[in-house]
Amino acid sequence: MLWLVIAAVSFALIVLLHTIFSGISPKTLIAETGLADTTKVTSAVASSIPMNFDVPKSFQAKTIKDATVPGAEKVIALTFDDGPWPQTTEQILDTLKKENVKATFYMVGQPLKSFPEIGKKVLADGHMIANHTLHHWYKKMSPLVAQREIEDTAKIIKEVLGVETAYFRPPGGVLTNGLVAYAHKQNQSVNMWSVDSGDSRPKRPSPEAMVKTILAEATPGGIVLMHDGGGSHDNTAKAVPEIIAQLRARGYKFVTMTELLEMASATPETPTAKALPSSAIN
Repeated sequence: MLWLVIAAVSFALIVLLHTIFSGISPKTLIAETGLADTTKVTSAVASSIPMNFDVPKSFQAKTIKDATVPGAEKVIALTFDDGPWPQTTEQILDTLKKENVKATFYMVGQPLKSFPEIGKKVLADGHMIANHTLHHWYKKMSPLVAQREIEDTAKIIKEVLGVETAYFRPPGGVLTNGLVAYAHKQNQSVNMWSVDSGDSRPKRPSPEAMVKTILAEATPGGIVLMHDGGGSHDNTAKAVPEIIAQLRARGYKFVTMTELLEMASATPETPTAKALPSSAIN
């Protein structure tokens, strides 16, 4: 008899929590799931609560440009910088949703504050959120300014999206202007890239050129750099469907940075990024 009481109380608590977070009435929830099938209820509760993006311990305070995955499994991470941005971000999201691909978006604080609804759509579609500073500065910064660039963006991400992230990418790939030093002190994962699409250059490459570059440089455990914000990136939006199709044809599966590092944390080797010139544009 006691176990029935415990089960009833537990189920009531689950129903209450789900009601709070999802807005679905207890009556509807019980009618749809039934008392006996509580696994569906707990799963629904978990999916309704925003998750934080934590870094595996072996990659905390590390800078990486790619990752070694078990058995050289053919996985690759698509990443997008400088958004959220009108039109481009939404076009890319539409393609990712259609193709059932999850990506990682390195958001700049200012556009996230300006276009919060687009940022919310990125998260709602199941993509990973990462920090790309407040102003996207390349210049040398004092420890206090570097701290503010990262922490103010983290605050905006928390206020707008309700999540926290320990993944960071320095603008321009600059490793020596104070930002990376601060991120490492916070045990964050600093994420560079192994494949540069070239879409941030003043003369944007054509969609066909982007596809060709990415296919030529793709490797298992790689990180692909693209942009959805910081200006017009129509060519990037146009290239994404073919990038996905061609990589899939070569046997690749797509993962977020969290998934990539979780896979890589099972291997003893922790790769580190090669220093990029301060003139690198991102």
